[in-house]
Amino acid sequence: MIADLFQINDWEIKKFLRVVLAVQLAILGLIGLAAFGFDIPILRKIVGFIYLTFAPGLVILRVLKLHKLGAVKTLLYSVGLSLAFIMFLGLFMNSIYPHIGISKPISTLPLIVTLTTIMGLMCFIAYRRDRDFQTTSRFEIHDILSPPVLLLMLLPLLAVVGTQIVHYYQNNIPLLVMICLIALVPILAIYTKFIPERLYPLAIYCIALALLWQLPLVFKYLVQWDSFGESYYFNLVNGSGIWNFEINKTYNAMLSITILPSIFSQLLDMSGTAIFKIIYPVWFAFAPLGLYEIYKRFNNNYKKAFLAVFFVMSVYVFYLEIPSIGRQMVAEIFYVSLVMLIIDREVSISKTALFMIFGASLIVSLYSLSYLFIGFMVISLIILYFLKEKRSRMTIYSITLLAVMCLAWYMYVSNAAPLSALARLGKHIYDASGTDLFNIYTRDFASVLTATPPSVLHWTNRILLYLMLLFMAIGGLTVISSLKRKEVGVEYASLTVGNYILLGLCIAIPFFSSSLNMSRMFHIASLILAPFCISGAEIVFRSFSRFIQLIRHSTSYITISRVSTGATITLLVLYFLFNTRLPFEIAKDPDGRSSPLAYGHLINNDKAIAQTRIIQFWSNSPTDQDVYAAYWIQKNRNNERGVYASYWKIGVPALLGYGMIPPEQTYNLTPKTRIGRVKGNYIFLNYVNVVLGYGTTRTMPGQPDPELGDIYDWHISEISPLLESSKKVYTNGSSEIYLVP
Repeated sequence: MIADLFQINDWEIKKFLRVVLAVQLAILGLIGLAAFGFDIPILRKIVGFIYLTFAPGLVILRVLKLHKLGAVKTLLYSVGLSLAFIMFLGLFMNSIYPHIGISKPISTLPLIVTLTTIMGLMCFIAYRRDRDFQTTSRFEIHDILSPPVLLLMLLPLLAVVGTQIVHYYQNNIPLLVMICLIALVPILAIYTKFIPERLYPLAIYCIALALLWQLPLVFKYLVQWDSFGESYYFNLVNGSGIWNFEINKTYNAMLSITILPSIFSQLLDMSGTAIFKIIYPVWFAFAPLGLYEIYKRFNNNYKKAFLAVFFVMSVYVFYLEIPSIGRQMVAEIFYVSLVMLIIDREVSISKTALFMIFGASLIVSLYSLSYLFIGFMVISLIILYFLKEKRSRMTIYSITLLAVMCLAWYMYVSNAAPLSALARLGKHIYDASGTDLFNIYTRDFASVLTATPPSVLHWTNRILLYLMLLFMAIGGLTVISSLKRKEVGVEYASLTVGNYILLGLCIAIPFFSSSLNMSRMFHIASLILAPFCISGAEIVFRSFSRFIQLIRHSTSYITISRVSTGATITLLVLYFLFNTRLPFEIAKDPDGRSSPLAYGHLINNDKAIAQTRIIQFWSNSPTDQDVYAAYWIQKNRNNERGVYASYWKIGVPALLGYGMIPPEQTYNLTPKTRIGRVKGNYIFLNYVNVVLGYGTTRTMPGQPDPELGDIYDWHISEISPLLESSKKVYTNGSSEIYLVP
């Protein structure tokens, strides 16, 4: 069985350690060869990735004597533990080594020596603690060569090939084929034996990875705002060899985008861009596997669990937003692992240790998800108290410990910037509650509800969204009965209440949803609520089928079951296809295409596409010329001079992600900017400004620019007097830099 290959922590201890040490020696040898000028780059990256992503976690599982977890749990826990190990190892080195004379602890040599020493020590402890464990396993090669496995493994391959064909030839046919094949998978899995239940985890991983690679691999550089901010703080660590925890920025407090990618970059010899675009999605694709295990445990039904995971992966946020937010991809691995442990009713010291490791890792990975998770635990604890449920991992002690850890971390790291951000949000919400409580436009989903869809396709897309929300609401009604019956899923049901409250707060409280973005809030809630969407759909369709049978005087239960299942799958597939924007692409709809599918039209500035969409696209994805200009200003500017540029959201992607211009030295260039303010500084004009002739100003939702409002695109001629008074010091045809005398 394929699954046996991944349950390596159940192998005989000597065989297990031989494999781990062999991979460790391989990466040491490859790094050593590179030091002498005999670099084998591709092999070093592959071996190094396998070693760092799996080996530390697997050894820790052996130290904790955790066995017979199953392939899914073994994979997810080993990845989560490895990432946690790398982050905290880097934190330890960063804290201790400068005091013993090592000024660059996050560099190749100290990392190799420390990692080899600690891994060797952990292997010794694992052998001493776990040498008596014995089991048998088998692996059959024909499983890998079977038609369903080959079909599923074709999906991520199509993603890689398809994105490159789109990038270089502006042909999206391979990506369209990939999307159609993904839509076919749930039909084959539920209605045929072509994809058996034992291959559901493989199907989920391949679908997830194919979708997650779709956006980042189309572009040469990073894409969308968050990734540029993350790249800036990664480069600060990777370039200096040390993490400065005193930098007063929220991004800097996240080890998931500072220390973690820096260690991988040093040992794998990979650029930050490649790590964020390729490796982070590979990690994140394991999270849906954990969801499948959770849903399967919750409803004891493989097919329903598979459909629920497919729903999560169908939400466009999963593959068109999250792949540009590295810290959230890492954090959700820990979040899903924590939920898996919560619903696991087996209480042991080892699993409690796992819970605290993953909890601490979540805290240092993403502050917003940490706050939400602790909030969910508090709500769950209250519910479990009234149900008199005592056997739970959610106790007053565990919640208090995590809360104290969270408070301590964010108080003493980055000068409490994440806590300050939370306080500012609370004040903003409080100030707005009196005047904007009933103003729908203070919720960032207002545009979805109030805008008139321009075509039948857009109407269909909105109706499908409304249906999924309706199903989720109807399915949620079953939570109450689950709690009353004290079923196995009582912990899960209590977490569900917290997520419904989260969605309720997004609707009820002004500006609450804009703090994290409503689409991301819905994505986070869907991780827990997805099974209720499936059950809600079945309730609706079974009720409808019974009504039809009542009219026809029929009593066939099989017909009801088939109709409800068929209708559910049909709607899920349609929802997925519309979220990928495939129907819009086929219809050549100028407003509905996704960036990966419409890449060719966007880079050619197709006049059929709205000008605002073109401006948004180029503002999110810098050109070669933008990046070269950013490199030039990084190299040649006087560090005492600031840079004025037209903002996208809260900064300038090329300047921040590649030019390494500090955010506090980058200023918003608008038509209101006067020469007296810019005097002695630089003006940076990118592709949008020079070629398209527009400037952009966009601030965060709910925090509009006092001069220009929330969103404002202006013609570059509005600042002509300012440019005419300045000296052009750099141009490459698409980007220009001016120095204001």
